[in-house]
Amino acid sequence: MTRKSRWIFAVLALGAFACGDGAPPAAPPAAASASAPAAEAPAPPAGLASLRAQVGKYPSDVHLFDTDPLQSRLLALLGTRYTTFLANFGTQGPLSADGDVLYAIGNKPHAGGDSQAILLIDVSRDLIHVRLLDELEMAEYRERDEEIPLPPDVETTISNWEELARDAE
Repeated sequence: MTRKSRWIFAVLALGAFACGDGAPPAAPPAAASASAPAAEAPAPPAGLASLRAQVGKYPSDVHLFDTDPLQSRLLALLGTRYTTFLANFGTQGPLSADGDVLYAIGNKPHAGGDSQAILLIDVSRDLIHVRLLDELEMAEYRERDEEIPLPPDVETTISNWEELARDAE
């Protein structure tokens, strides 16, 4: 080998050594034996009944809308209206209960009552409904075509929405 080729070889060898830790590659881990216990499957996500523990708390304080079991279902239900839903819960009441129905009511701050939202959760039937009032336009979103009994506070709110819409005509 010429002096120049030895120098190139040394530089290349040094570069290769610098890229690794100098140790030979580790052997792949041995396959688990058949007698070894299988890893436990992860627990399924908590159902809507787990939300009973949040009654009396404000949705924003317990991250009700940005964690499951609600977030993924609300995103699927509302699609692009999810951001409107969140905005309309900028000012909110606590999560409340009326039998098996949990609910929360919110208002978009500084909107004069023209943009509001209602979340209804029937824990016994694993069902969510959302009602939106967006600039006096009312819309209802249901996971399934089943009624959720309306608590008195929700009935009053919807009645107020209807009155707002009539007054705006």
